[in-house]
Amino acid sequence: MPDAQPSTALPSFAELPHTVLVVEDSPVQAKIISKQIEALTAFPTLIANTMEQTEALLAAHAADVFIAVVDLNLPDAPDGEAVDLVMSHGVPCIVLTATFNDELRQKFLDKRVVDYFFKGSIQDMDPMVSSLERVSKNRLVKVLLVDDSRMERNYIRSLLKVQNFQVVEASDGLQALEVLENNPDVRMIITDYEMPKMDGFEFIKQVRQRHKKDSVAIIGVSAAGSGALSALLLKNGANDFLTKPFEAEEFYCRANQNIEIIDIIEELKVCREAEGS
Repeated sequence: MPDAQPSTALPSFAELPHTVLVVEDSPVQAKIISKQIEALTAFPTLIANTMEQTEALLAAHAADVFIAVVDLNLPDAPDGEAVDLVMSHGVPCIVLTATFNDELRQKFLDKRVVDYFFKGSIQDMDPMVSSLERVSKNRLVKVLLVDDSRMERNYIRSLLKVQNFQVVEASDGLQALEVLENNPDVRMIITDYEMPKMDGFEFIKQVRQRHKKDSVAIIGVSAAGSGALSALLLKNGANDFLTKPFEAEEFYCRANQNIEIIDIIEELKVCREAEGS
């Protein structure tokens, strides 16, 4: 059982790196990607067209780079070596590819890349840019992970880390309430259903007495998934539900979509307060 975790302070956004490294062998395509990112976000970019240039930029600027957008196939790195290089520097990676199949998909998942997208028109880049923004924001999002299985916690924590979430943990509902009390800035909870001392259902009910659905998102998770169970959890306070085993991409989408909704609601509240003042 993990110890109840004390509050861990999150850094301010200004303290975090904001540069995007664009690795693309075509100088024209690289500039298009770079300009689109800079036009739609506040992120500056660095461009590398080869594996050698990528290595040099990482050596000089790795501390400033928070994510890289990497072409899977470079002339001097035809088998995704640039992805491995970037990630060896602790930099999360979004992959661009001209082809896709089940083998490539599994390769991406095994490498724990943030996401993957097809190369295409400028309009096709919008989802990629949205992914960049979400991963950047996630660095300031604390998630409480609740599961009595250490193996399951390790797996789900690794998925959350891929998306740049900050994670605190508990092994049952009772301990999770204590962790939540010590970490009032938790904005999302991933909780198993079947746990000792206090199961996920009772834990969710307890959380909802303190935090509304529009301030803390809760995703219920269970291997005993059924229509009745998911309906029960959703009707009693969960925002979403996942049945084990789930695909990594499904988990990423559900986690990011739920926190995105919390962000939008928060922004609307701020706008209403500003209008009323």
